[in-house]
Amino acid sequence: MARITIEDVASEAGVSVTTVSHVFSGNRPVSTETQIIVREVATRLGYHPNAIAQSLRSQRTNTIMIVVPDITNSFYPDYARSLQDVAAEAGFHSLLCNTDAREAEELAFLDEAMSRRLDGVVFTGFRVPPSGLEPLVDAGIAVVCIGSVPTASPLDSVRFDDRAAAAEATGFILERYGHRVALIYGDEEAPVGRERRLGFEQACRAAGIPREDLVVVLEEFNRAGGRRGMARLLARPERPRAVVCANDMIALGAVEVARDAGMRIPEDIAIVGHDDVDVATVVTPRLTTVRTDARRLGAEAGALLVSRMTGAYTGPGRHVTIPHELIVRESA
Repeated sequence: MARITIEDVASEAGVSVTTVSHVFSGNRPVSTETQIIVREVATRLGYHPNAIAQSLRSQRTNTIMIVVPDITNSFYPDYARSLQDVAAEAGFHSLLCNTDAREAEELAFLDEAMSRRLDGVVFTGFRVPPSGLEPLVDAGIAVVCIGSVPTASPLDSVRFDDRAAAAEATGFILERYGHRVALIYGDEEAPVGRERRLGFEQACRAAGIPREDLVVVLEEFNRAGGRRGMARLLARPERPRAVVCANDMIALGAVEVARDAGMRIPEDIAIVGHDDVDVATVVTPRLTTVRTDARRLGAEAGALLVSRMTGAYTGPGRHVTIPHELIVRESA
């Protein structure tokens, strides 16, 4: 079957090829009556505009890329959905890309954003630093980085103060349960892991705990990492009285292992998480955790990105810090 062309639509609708082009590109005004006729004919004939050709002519694809490290962590779907809603309202489609926090995957998606001439990228990177995103800006792609960036960076950024949040959660645990406290966190090279560890250490230092007495377990930012981390802590000669977990997925795994060991939470061991994902209120006992608002993160990032893509803002990099909140429930 022959491919339906723009010439076929123009002939059937009784208008010029240029008019059909303007109907689908929106570059020139076309009367409502003519638009209805052209679109009806296109639908009946099965004509689909060539999006690639349109993007080459307009220098826009109306598409953004959302890069996340772990789509199985329920924090990221909430964040991505909110961001996607903001982008869609402004007329942009979204591509959601999962990297598993691997550098090769992060770089591959950034290369793809360049080669596909995308209009914008919102990037949550565990390996590629903010400086690695600047070539996209130089190529005219709007970029928002999730996390901290240098003050002089041309990138827009949205972040939580992970260090302060972890310090607040740890201080709460220390005050309530004493100094036998431990941390399970993931990925020392990732900014979020490093900052949450530093927040834990800051609170311990403020409480007078010597650095050599700190109990810190490095695992992965997922449920399996939490299970392994808690098993390591329970195998120690002196078990901790409370455990700070660098995210809620780690905390869920830690809860499983503690309960399987016959421990009562929080009577025998207290557990605090970070992020306040939906499942934090489903597990028994419900998690005490730090609330970092994923939907607000997505909305803020989306607003910054759209303002860049539409030309509403062309100034230097903007840096937004979203407040956190300690949510006290039954696990600590």
